[in-house]
Amino acid sequence: MIFDKALNAAPDRFTVIQLSRYTTWEIGGPTASVIVNTLEELTETVKFVSENSLPWVILGKGSNTLAPTEGWHGVVILLSGELAKFSFNGSLLTAGGGVHLPSMSGAACSQGLTGLVFAVGIPGTVGGAVFMNAGAYGSSISELVEKVRVLHPCGSIEYLTAEDCGFGYRRSRFQKDDSIVLNVVLKLSENAGGGNELRREAREILQIRRQKFPLHAPNAGSVFRRPDNGSPPGKLIEDCGLKGHRLGGAMVSPTHANFIENTGNATSSDVMRLIELVADRVRQDSGITLKREIRRLGERI
Repeated sequence: MIFDKALNAAPDRFTVIQLSRYTTWEIGGPTASVIVNTLEELTETVKFVSENSLPWVILGKGSNTLAPTEGWHGVVILLSGELAKFSFNGSLLTAGGGVHLPSMSGAACSQGLTGLVFAVGIPGTVGGAVFMNAGAYGSSISELVEKVRVLHPCGSIEYLTAEDCGFGYRRSRFQKDDSIVLNVVLKLSENAGGGNELRREAREILQIRRQKFPLHAPNAGSVFRRPDNGSPPGKLIEDCGLKGHRLGGAMVSPTHANFIENTGNATSSDVMRLIELVADRVRQDSGITLKREIRRLGERI
């Protein structure tokens, strides 16, 4: 089986999961997995997989990930326990890499702390948000970062400033190396209107997302990054007449053309073929090369 090497190396350490249950596209076959609750467990796991030459990846909420239908040959590490907690100290918010981003954003609003309202509808984790420099409505997580604590595969821990993180539009240094976001300290600010005003703003943002995006169907959010020299990807794709276009079980969303929906039986191959078709058509029609925002599991782009 595709994950035999991991299971044979440590049958008591790893379990088998179906990746379709851990990704928002609801696509993906079996893989070896382990839940880690503490820094010590995480360090031991990363050391073990590295020493045994096992491919591995930290998987948050799977909201930006395409997992292979046939399964994955590596180890998926899931952060839980103390690695998925957050706390406030005045206007400073410290959050573990496994924290659910919308829940934390909602809590900040209730505390009357502004800065994270944009993230109330982003279905990922704090670690994933830092990894991708997640953003919406003109704001991004990098604007709030005071410092990030990371674990390197060798076992060393390092504290990074926002500048050290190499943030850019949907970019960070973490996309190019194997360091793991343990936790992040965010600098928020007190909102003059208090928590009630922020909660109202959050409800408005969630309502906009419900109207604008295909939240009714399994998807992974925006498929392509916004190009530097062109219109938003959704408009470029729509101008090509591809809204609603299908390949197998994958469909360019009729609601927003920069989303690809799993209509019920999509495979990872269906999705990738549709992504390539869309990119080719946009390049032919506009001369603009679209770059993917979503990643295949374990991929660096």
